[in-house]
Amino acid sequence: MKNYIETHADVLHRVLFIYAKLNPGVKYVQGMNEVLAVLYYNFLTNEENTRIISKRHLESDLFFAFSNLMVEMKDGFLRELDKEKTGIQGRIKTFADIMKVVEPHCYHTIEGNQVNH
Repeated sequence: MKNYIETHADVLHRVLFIYAKLNPGVKYVQGMNEVLAVLYYNFLTNEENTRIISKRHLESDLFFAFSNLMVEMKDGFLRELDKEKTGIQGRIKTFADIMKVVEPHCYHTIEGNQVNH
């Protein structure tokens, strides 16, 4: 029998599974994996591409950081809040308003192509 080799996806899956079980009001929503993947990558490496969090505590530290980040972000993942200011459409409007001032050409391209519609 071959030895099982744990993958990065296994770690991400466990963190997302436990988060979903502990947060039944949110559960898992598509896109959370992308937020978690960025955290995971940054926990694994720094600018010199060396490990900054010990492997022994990586998964628990990753879960803690993700859970804390989701306190700020979870409204964007809740369908019933989509049309609220803290929901995804409200956040898109906020970013669009900023982009309109900071990057007007980009803003008009996005609006012209109806990306947010």
